[in-house]
Amino acid sequence: MMRAVLASIDGSPVSRKVAMVAHKLAERLGLRLVLLHVVSEHLVASIPGIGKPSPGESGPEPILALKDWTLNEELRAVHEIVSELIEGGANVKLLSLTGDPARTILEQAEKLAAIIVMGYGGRGFLDPGGGRILKKVIEKATVPVVVVTANLNQEVVESSL
Repeated sequence: MMRAVLASIDGSPVSRKVAMVAHKLAERLGLRLVLLHVVSEHLVASIPGIGKPSPGESGPEPILALKDWTLNEELRAVHEIVSELIEGGANVKLLSLTGDPARTILEQAEKLAAIIVMGYGGRGFLDPGGGRILKKVIEKATVPVVVVTANLNQEVVESSL
């Protein structure tokens, strides 16, 4: 199985930079690009009506209820990033999974990654939503982990990778 650059994105502002760095790395290394979006188990469990269509929807039942605005915005941002990469000519695969984010990233990395790319928004490692997931992945990953910071200059990425 051909290994991949595995980029973990969550729809946050740094996700676009993570995807760009991962895309450049995949091109340079001759690897495929896989973007991984993990929805936390506790977030999904707290959504009432999971797996049931929202009023007015038709067709197959959605995996996630469309009533949760925050999750909808996150998913919209993730799909926007994927669309931009595809429009730019990237060959990209999106995996959207539910589970514990750190564990899911590590499991997918074991299966397919030559390198992991993750973002860091600058909040403390103990701050909820900060770097706790990143810290766990760095501690347990068996492949290199590239950390992209929120203040990364986009021009540097485009010119140096």
